[in-house]
Amino acid sequence: MSMKIGVPRGMYFYKYYPFTKAFLTELGAEVVPSPQTNKEILDMGSRYCIDDACLPVKVYHGHAHYLKDRVDHMLLPRLTSVVPKEYICPKFGGLPEMVKYSIAELPHIIDVEIDLYKSKSNLIKSLYEAGKMFTNNPYRIKRAADKAVREHNLYQTSLLKGNLPEKYMGEADIPISHNGPLIGIATHPYLLYDGFINMKLLEKLSNKGIKFLLPEMLEKKVIEEKCGMLEKRMFWSSGKDFIGSALYMMDNNKIDGILILTSFGCGIDSLSIDYIERLRKKTYKKPFMVITLDEHTGDANFNTRLEAFLDLIDRRKRL
Repeated sequence: MSMKIGVPRGMYFYKYYPFTKAFLTELGAEVVPSPQTNKEILDMGSRYCIDDACLPVKVYHGHAHYLKDRVDHMLLPRLTSVVPKEYICPKFGGLPEMVKYSIAELPHIIDVEIDLYKSKSNLIKSLYEAGKMFTNNPYRIKRAADKAVREHNLYQTSLLKGNLPEKYMGEADIPISHNGPLIGIATHPYLLYDGFINMKLLEKLSNKGIKFLLPEMLEKKVIEEKCGMLEKRMFWSSGKDFIGSALYMMDNNKIDGILILTSFGCGIDSLSIDYIERLRKKTYKKPFMVITLDEHTGDANFNTRLEAFLDLIDRRKRL
């Protein structure tokens, strides 16, 4: 009987789940992701997580709590760096400990560290470390790693083509409009693709006939080029993707407005948004709105602000 490995549907789930699933499945494990975020999961996360954590971290705790009695092991990787010479976010590195000391009676935690800061070769070491749970055959682990890389590349290609993660993963997909105004959404995957915490933003836009450009639809070289205009090198990879995509969207004349989606309490985002807003006031005149999410965000207030933003875009296009 195969081991059940739980994967919380939070943080970088929508960035690396196809890689994770391919690797573990090839090694004979049964991968069990938690379901879409719902009120119960959010409430559990808020209950067990520390109060001053950002919303995505609280949601992650809720997903871990959901899985704890349903799996044999739980994958909580310690993501330190996924790009050489760059870190992700301090909270990613501390997630395994945060969950371990917040939620009782957890199954065995697979907390392998992913740290590519010095070299990409460190990923190979981490995969072998994780793979030894299932087999001592290094060739089998390498075969699983190669399959995972291929799956990840296919997934990234699908996103670049404008598909959403749900389509690639075989889940309910959101139909994308091709006729209305085009807005750029600068944010992170854990906010963008979690329809519960973002009040079904993409679905609402699509139903209104609004087209959208997302950070995952941009080539990495485009983001790198835009970040090259910064006075200093951005060493937070999540912040770099955030700023780079926003700068591209402000420069792109085909984009009618820019929506920034962030979570309350995110230090990296607060600095990034301050820079983006100061630059916009000096140089750009596009409709621009920042929506900050937390566990108390209400659908009515969210809809009011979104409608006002879309009305502004509509008036601008009529001028």
